[in-house]
Amino acid sequence: MKKSQKKLGNKGFSLVELIVVIAIMAVLVGVLAPTLIRNVEKSRESSDLQTLDSVRGSVTTALSVEAVNDEFQKVTTFPHNVNLDDVAKATTGLDAKLKDELSEDGVLNASLKSKACSGKKIQISITSDGKVTVSVPSAGATKSKIAMVAE
Repeated sequence: MKKSQKKLGNKGFSLVELIVVIAIMAVLVGVLAPTLIRNVEKSRESSDLQTLDSVRGSVTTALSVEAVNDEFQKVTTFPHNVNLDDVAKATTGLDAKLKDELSEDGVLNASLKSKACSGKKIQISITSDGKVTVSVPSAGATKSKIAMVAE
């Protein structure tokens, strides 16, 4: 009896072909990873700017509330500078009224996520004419070369 042997064809990839594909993928990852990381950080910075703008909008809106405006009229030193953390702890005066309004808007516990701003304090500055600026004065250098200020 003759044993029939099946003709073996090319039924897969050779080891060399697999190594070449893996090497190409490694090069692509090495090239694309820094770009991806940089874009993720720029996205965080953009999110932080939106957070600052939300806080600024909430403070501006709060100044139009009668109770807050009455306290604002009593302020004698301008610009009125205060950290958002201090507003959250305030018990009297303009900061306490701002605390009530900002807590309703949900921005009282705003946090920043970018490397330049992480762990830094948000500062609110109100001029005598009611112009509000929200910033992170101690922010480091940002990837997108922008100032962390909402005016």
